[in-house]
Amino acid sequence: MRLLTSSRPVGSPRVLEKIILTEVWGANVRLDTVITIIAAAIIFFILERFIKLSRMGKAIRAVSMNEDAAKLMGVNLNRVITTTFLVGGLATGAAGFFYITVFEYTKFNIGFTMGMAAFTAAVLGGIGNIRGAFFGGLTLGLLEVYASAVLGTQWKAVTVFIVLVLVLLFKPNGLFGEAVQTTRA
Repeated sequence: MRLLTSSRPVGSPRVLEKIILTEVWGANVRLDTVITIIAAAIIFFILERFIKLSRMGKAIRAVSMNEDAAKLMGVNLNRVITTTFLVGGLATGAAGFFYITVFEYTKFNIGFTMGMAAFTAAVLGGIGNIRGAFFGGLTLGLLEVYASAVLGTQWKAVTVFIVLVLVLLFKPNGLFGEAVQTTRA
């Protein structure tokens, strides 16, 4: 993309009108933002149900815990890996669509910025914990908005890195993560 646009942001067509529904504490609540939040909650709910209740979700959890044991129990490792990448790709595509819906532009490095925020949210919530990642994302989003309001928008990315470093220093398992114990042979 950088070769085509030479680092300039690229606009996209408007998907939803920027209708202001109400105002909360001086901030406008727009229709596109509300739809994005509702869609994110629905996708989160479906993903969590898929991982917890479906046969494939159980296989994914088994492979993530112990690949060799899962293979010995008859789990098709290639199918699990393919499904995991498919689900991840679909979730990423949905995130990109809703990003474009709200902001109406993209640029060459947006994937890195969003990826660092997503990774930090996952670490903050606890790696391997879907609810933790969700609440980590909400917490990180609130911290980013607060830092932008108080310090300026140029501090948004810095806030993400500071949160990541602080979590790794003081709570490496995240807010909802569990300590992993290893045994020595």
